[in-house]
Amino acid sequence: MGFIKLLLEHTKPYESPESFWKWSAYCTIAAVMRDSCYIRQGDSNLYPNVYVLLLADSAVHRKGNPVRFCEKLTSKIANTKVISGRTSIQAILDELARGETHPKTGKTIKGGSSLFSAPELSAGIVNDPEAIKILTDIYDFKEEYTSRLRGTGTFHIKNICFTMMAASNESLLIDLYDEKARTGGLLGRTFLVKPNEFRQANSLFDFPDTTESMKRIADSLLAISKMEGEMIVTDPARKEYDDWYKPFRASQQNIKDKTGILGRIHTSVLKLSMILCADHTMGLEIQKCHIQEAIEESTALLPNYTQFVMSGGKSPISNIATIVLQQLYDEPSHSLSRAYLLRANWNEFDMETFDKFVDTMTQAEMLGAAMFDDGVGYKLTKKCIDILFKDQQK
Repeated sequence: MGFIKLLLEHTKPYESPESFWKWSAYCTIAAVMRDSCYIRQGDSNLYPNVYVLLLADSAVHRKGNPVRFCEKLTSKIANTKVISGRTSIQAILDELARGETHPKTGKTIKGGSSLFSAPELSAGIVNDPEAIKILTDIYDFKEEYTSRLRGTGTFHIKNICFTMMAASNESLLIDLYDEKARTGGLLGRTFLVKPNEFRQANSLFDFPDTTESMKRIADSLLAISKMEGEMIVTDPARKEYDDWYKPFRASQQNIKDKTGILGRIHTSVLKLSMILCADHTMGLEIQKCHIQEAIEESTALLPNYTQFVMSGGKSPISNIATIVLQQLYDEPSHSLSRAYLLRANWNEFDMETFDKFVDTMTQAEMLGAAMFDDGVGYKLTKKCIDILFKDQQK
């Protein structure tokens, strides 16, 4: 049994949803693989580092536990630097630049491979206009990275391979993942994960002895951490990837995507296929099944970005979208009259802004017309439901 399945089995009693634990496992593998494995693409190499962000408004989803578990396991392997606690982006660069001796193993951890862990991202990193730019920049592997910042000196980092495991809620995240982050590339580089279930309460008072379970998990992760070398994409895997990627790219030609999510998802797929290959085989040959699973896992997250961008925008139309679309979805017929919506939300928005919202959503084929006793109304289209409310349909 691979590391991911072992971790998912071990964490079944916890209240955090499976989607959070699964992506915590993916991120943990990425962290311990560090810059030891890569896929060659033309004249450059692609490494398995990832940014994973667990997003849930309610504390009932226990989003902090999977983040801390990732940090704990990565620290136990002790082959990559772990950065946690409240910090600034300049302090992170300083950590990456320094050699580090692990306090328990005595191993010297060299290079810029690291895991940044933040159970609440807005509290984990000091809000700084430079943070968004630098986090975006250091996502890509760099053999040499030099940063000269006034007042903090010069940071020279070798082989930077930066992974982030974090959690937040929309109210706090909007301050860090602001308009620049959403349209400047940081959001497009981040796996945005929402809860896929609500687990029943468990006090964990009767939690069984986990010594053996944790040993199997750690041993499996340790074996992955020892992998090294170029990962080869087999011919069937290449065909599977091309059969998906080429038509997908062609379909994006006339779509305006300011976030860059659709334009970068192919890279996310390849990174995740490396992680899945390492877990399933602990070998260097990426198979067709790894590409298939990576495509499925990555594309399943797309509705999360749409919801976040629409609800996180600062325009009045985005605020209306958050309120009205949910109200329409909550109706059995997914439709309500215009008069009702204006009456119900008189203190949230004005008629002029509401009409702009309706026009925008109609042109996007997300809203259709409907008739009611008190006049015209609006109905969610199937396209809108499939894109925005996929998780709520489960």
